[in-house]
Amino acid sequence: MRSQELRAAFVDFFTGCGHKLVPSASLIPDKMSTTLFTIAGMEQFVPAFLGDEPPPAPRVVTIQRCLRVAGAKSDIEHVGRTGRHGTFLEMLGNFSFGDYYKREAIAYAWEFVTSTLKLDPAKLAVTVHVSDDEAAAIWQNDIGLSPERITRFDEDNFWTMGSTGPCGPSTEIFYDTGKANASGPDDTGPGLGDRWVEFWNLVFQQFNRSSDGRLEELPRKAIDTGAGFERMLAFVNGKSSIYDTDLFADIVASQPRTGATSLSPAEQTVRRNVIADHARAVTFLINDGVYPSNTDRGYVLRFLIRRAIRSGRLLGYRSGFLTSLVPAVVETLESGYPELRRNVTRIQQALRTEEQAFERTLERGLTLLERTIEEARSRGASSIAGADAFTLHDTYGFPVELTREIAAERGLAVDMRGFETEMEKQRERARADAAVKRSTVELADLPAIRSEFAGYEGLESDGEIVAILKDNAPVESVSEGAQAQLILDRTSFYAEQGGQIGDRGVITFGDATFDVIDAQYLGEAIAHVGVVQSGRFTIGDLVHTAVSSEWRREIRRHHTSAHLLQRALKDVLGEDVAQAGSWVGIDRMRFDFRWPQGALSAQQRRAVSARVNEMIRDDTPLRTEVLPLEEAHARGAISMFGEKYGERVRVVTAGPSVEFCGGTHSHSTGELGLFIITNEFSIGSGIRRIESCVSATAEAYVDRQQSLVSELSATLSVTPQELGERISRLQSDMRELQNELGTMRARLAATDAQRYVDEAERVGEKTFVRAVISEANGETLRHLTSAIRQHLQSGLIALAGIEKSSVTLVVSASADLTRSGVHAGNLVKIAAPLVEGRGGGAALLAQGGGRKPEGATEALRAIRDAFFEAH
Repeated sequence: MRSQELRAAFVDFFTGCGHKLVPSASLIPDKMSTTLFTIAGMEQFVPAFLGDEPPPAPRVVTIQRCLRVAGAKSDIEHVGRTGRHGTFLEMLGNFSFGDYYKREAIAYAWEFVTSTLKLDPAKLAVTVHVSDDEAAAIWQNDIGLSPERITRFDEDNFWTMGSTGPCGPSTEIFYDTGKANASGPDDTGPGLGDRWVEFWNLVFQQFNRSSDGRLEELPRKAIDTGAGFERMLAFVNGKSSIYDTDLFADIVASQPRTGATSLSPAEQTVRRNVIADHARAVTFLINDGVYPSNTDRGYVLRFLIRRAIRSGRLLGYRSGFLTSLVPAVVETLESGYPELRRNVTRIQQALRTEEQAFERTLERGLTLLERTIEEARSRGASSIAGADAFTLHDTYGFPVELTREIAAERGLAVDMRGFETEMEKQRERARADAAVKRSTVELADLPAIRSEFAGYEGLESDGEIVAILKDNAPVESVSEGAQAQLILDRTSFYAEQGGQIGDRGVITFGDATFDVIDAQYLGEAIAHVGVVQSGRFTIGDLVHTAVSSEWRREIRRHHTSAHLLQRALKDVLGEDVAQAGSWVGIDRMRFDFRWPQGALSAQQRRAVSARVNEMIRDDTPLRTEVLPLEEAHARGAISMFGEKYGERVRVVTAGPSVEFCGGTHSHSTGELGLFIITNEFSIGSGIRRIESCVSATAEAYVDRQQSLVSELSATLSVTPQELGERISRLQSDMRELQNELGTMRARLAATDAQRYVDEAERVGEKTFVRAVISEANGETLRHLTSAIRQHLQSGLIALAGIEKSSVTLVVSASADLTRSGVHAGNLVKIAAPLVEGRGGGAALLAQGGGRKPEGATEALRAIRDAFFEAH
C-alpha cells in the first residue's frame, strides 16, 4: 500500500462513519497556542474542546501535518537512527465533541486496523491508564483481547499537549515488529524495549490543565485520537522502519550519489535518512510561511536546513543538493497537500538562498569549531566553553544544537550554562534597545469577550461597554483624566491587525467624552486606548463611537496601496514574489517581500511605481466579498503565507489585485491620487522592504522634492536638467582634491617619521613608537605608520588620531615581532575599551576606534605595557 492509498482509506473509513473531513491546519499554530509548531491533530480544535467555540461538526476526521523538534514531544536525537522517529509527521485523527466516547473510539480504531488494513490481531497489544478500568474492560470484553495483552501505565497513558491545555487518560495500540527488533530477551510487550511500537493513541479528553497545574473538567468529554501515519504505513507493508516506505524511500533515491566520505555504510544510511526527513520538514515549513531567521520558528528552520546540509557534506554531496530534493518531496506529499505543487518555486528560492548563505560561512565556522575542539582536547577539557559556542552561533550562524552534535561526535560536551549566559547578555542588550510600545493585559484578567467590528459600513456606531481596564486591571468605571481601555461589544474602531494601525477618534456617553488614541485586540476583544476628557464611563453604558474621518481616510488609502503594490511587484518581478509583512499608517506604508535577487534596479523601481500609478488612474471601484475559502483560492485571491483562515474569508478586489484581507480600504483606486516609493532596502536574507506613500503625503513629498531641486539649481547656477552633470563634475573635482590631500599628508608624514623614531622608547631589543596626533583620521595614521616603518625595520608602532569627538587607533608590528608572538589585532583589542570602542585586525596591522578621545593616552600606555611585559 502506498501513502496516498492509506490516506484515502483512513478518510473513507471515518467519513463512512459519519465524520466530517476537516483540512489540515498550518504548521504554525494559532497565536493563543502554547507550542511553537503544531504538534498534534487536536491543536486546531482546542477552542472547541474548551467550549470557547463550536466544533466544526460533532464528529471530525483529519490528516494533520505536525513538526516535533523541541520540547517534550521532540524526536530530533532519534531521527534517522531508529525506524520510527521523524521531525515532520502526519497525524491521522478522528475526533468526537460530546458525541461518542471510549467504547465507540476503541471499536472504530480496532475495526480500521484489523478489517480495513488487515493487520494481524495477534501482533497487536494495547496500554491503558492505571486508573482506567473502563477502557481496560472494553478492550477485554468488547474487543476480545486477553488480559496479558493489556498493560497499564501511569504518565505514559495520560496525554498532555504541553504545560497547559486539554488533557486526559489515553489508550495506545502497539504493533509487534518481531524478535529481530527486540532490545533483549525481556522485550516481550509494550514499554519494554524497541520491539513493540506504538502507532495509535486514543485520548479521552476529560480535563483542562490550568497554568497553576489544576485539572478542571471540560464542558463536555471528547475523543481525540492520533495515529502515526508513517508508522502505520510501514506496518501495513510488512516493514518495521518508516524509512522503508515510499514517503522516504523515494526521497532517499533522489539524493545524489555518495561522494568522498569516511562514514561507515551504516552511518551513511543514517545521514541519508536524516536528509530525507529534514527535506520534508523544511519544505513544509517554508510552504506554511516560515523562513530562515535567528529567532523562534525561523531559527528551527535554519537549524534543520543546516543540519541536513552538514549530513550532505559528510556524504560528499555537491552544493545545492537540498534545494534539488524539493520536487521529490512534493511528489510524495502532494496527493494529500496539493498546495505544495503551487509553491515549489517559492520553496526552492528560499532554500537556495539559505544554502548559499550557509555555504559561505560553513568553512570558516567548521574551521573555528575544529580548532576549538582541538584546543579543548589538548587541555584535557571535557567540554567546549559556552562563550565559544556562542561565537559560533552569533558570528557564523551555527545553531548551538549543531555545535553540540559535532562536539559529541568528538567526545566533548558544550557548556550550555555558559552559552545561555552569553545569550542572556545578548537578550538584555536587545531589550535595552527596544522601546516598549504599550502595556499589555493578561487575557486571564478579562471575561471571554468578542467585539463586533461595525466599521466597514461607516465611521460611527453604538455599543455597550462590557469591560474597563485601568493600570492593567479591570475596574467598574473611570472618570475625567483617567487613562484607560474601554472594551465594547460593538464598535466602529478598527483595532490594529494585519499591519494596519488602530483607529483614533472619540467615544461619547451623553456629555462624557473619551479620546481614543489607539485600538488594540486583547484576544477577540477590541480595547479602545485613551483618556477620559470629561464625565464618567461605567460598565453597561450604551456609548457612541466615532472614528476620525481624516485618520481613517488616509489609512484606507495607504492600505489599498499595499494591495496595488503587491500586484505591481508580481507583474514586474514575477508571480514568485511573496509578501513577508506590511505596516499601514496614516502618512506612509511599508511593504516587505521575499525577493532573493537583491536590490531592485532603478528600472525595476520605476516600472513598479508606474504600474501602481496606472492602476490608480484606472479609478476602479473596490469590491469586498465574503467567500468560502476554496472559492477564494479558485479565484486566485492572494493569501498571506502562514496565516490561519476560517471556512469563509473576506476578499478585497482592487482592479487586477485580489487578496484575502480584513482591513479597511478606499472606495476606488483613483482615490489614492499618487503613489511614490520613498525607499527600498534589505531587512534580512532574501527579504526586501519598500517604503512608500500616497494621497496628501505623496503630494507633500513631491512639493519638497521640487523645492529641493529648485534650491540646488539656484545654488549651483544651473537648470534642473543640468543638475546631474554639475554634481558629477563636483564629485570628480572633490576626488582630485582628496588625492592631492593624501599626497600632501604622505609627504608630511615622511618628514615627521624620523622624529617619531628618534623619540621611540627602547627596552632591551624592543622598540616602541607611540604618538597621539590631533586632527588625524584613519587615513592620515596609515600614511604616517607606513612612513615610520620605512625608518624602523623592527619595532611596534601605536598611533592614536583625534578628530572632533572620535579617536582612531592604528597598530603596526614588524614581521620579526609577529614571528615571536606579537599580534597587532590583539593589542588593539586591549586598548579599544579605554576609548569606549572596539577594533582588531591582523598580526601585522590592525585598527580600532572609539568615542572617548581623552582615553587615547591611556590606550597607548596599555599597548605599551602589554608589549614590553610579553615574553
